[in-house]
Order: sequence, then C-alpha cells, then structure tokens
Amino acid sequence: MEKRVARSKQLHKCEIGRCLIIDPRTGNLRCKRRAPFQISNDDYINEDGEWGLKRSYKFMNGFVRPITVNVRCNNDGKLLTNGNETRNVSFYISKYQLKVQGRNFNTSAVFAKTLAYHRDHSDYVETLQERQRLFLFRVCHAMNREQELAAPMVMSYLMGWGDMYRSHHYIPIYWTSFVGRLLEAFPSLKRYVILFVRRVFANIY
Repeated sequence: MEKRVARSKQLHKCEIGRCLIIDPRTGNLRCKRRAPFQISNDDYINEDGEWGLKRSYKFMNGFVRPITVNVRCNNDGKLLTNGNETRNVSFYISKYQLKVQGRNFNTSAVFAKTLAYHRDHSDYVETLQERQRLFLFRVCHAMNREQELAAPMVMSYLMGWGDMYRSHHYIPIYWTSFVGRLLEAFPSLKRYVILFVRRVFANIY
C-alpha cells in the first residue's frame, strides 16, 4: 500500500504553470521546488542546520509514512529547525485550511450579477424601502452562496458546535465596572478617564 500510494501521489513532475519558472539570471526554465532533489542513502542533519531525507530517486517528494498509509494522499514532511520556518508553515497551513477568499474583484462581480438579477425580477415591488431591503437580502445570500468554506467550519456548523472553537470559558467584562474598580485603586486617573471618554464620544458623534 505504501509503495502504491507513494508511486501515484509522491512523484514530482515538472510542468509549465505548476512549478517551472523562468530563472531571471539565466533566462532558462527551472523548478521552483528545486527538483531534481538530492539523493541520499540516509536521513541527515549537520551542525549548520542543513538537513535532508533519505531519497533513492531524485524526483520523489518527501512524505510521512503513517499519513501515506492511513490517509492515502500526497503529503510532505519537513523538519522545522528555526522560528522562521515554523511561522511560515503555520501561516501556510492556516491559509490553506481557512480557504482564503479571492481578491475584491470576485466580490464586485457577485454584486454586479446580483444587481442585474434584482433589476430584472423586482418590478412587482411597490415601495422603495422594500425594494432596497430585498436587494440587501439577495446580496447577502449571493455572497454566502459563492464563498468557499473550510471543511472544519462546515462540520462545526453541521454538528451544532457554533462558528468558533474556544479552549476556555470566557465571561463578559463590563467597561463601567472595570473603570469603577480602576478609579478606586488609582483615584488620580479620574481626570484622564474623563478626557478619554470625551474624546471617544466626540469621534462617535
């Protein structure tokens, strides 16, 4: 099973539009994944932090055996030796899992399509207020229909777990109670709190 999955899923094939890019120094095509990979008879890591996997075929991607056998899909194992790599991998996994939406032109196209439909199917609406309400209703549904949802989010909704995962139980902190206790402990801050509240209300109104 491991050999069959690795042979079908882990072999790297250099193709234009996938990994081949033009090297600005030479003008030739090169693989941005740095294939063919270095061949090694054993896993290794040296004092400088350079490391490598055991590889007997130069176009075989590295993989984690338990994932390959149990999940039966392509995967990639990487040794994290510093904070930069950990940050980059965490960002990549989070972005991939959460299905980051496309650029704003996708949203504007959905809005334009919804507006065209709304104009063609809203002749029966009598009041302007009802027509605008219906338009906003259709726009919201259009965005919900077109957006990509991550699998963990979908399962959370289907299971009734809500739209967020929390490891702790949180309680609300009311601003007035917080300020009251703060002024009890530090009465000299009263003047600054008043100035802050005035500035906040001035920006709001």
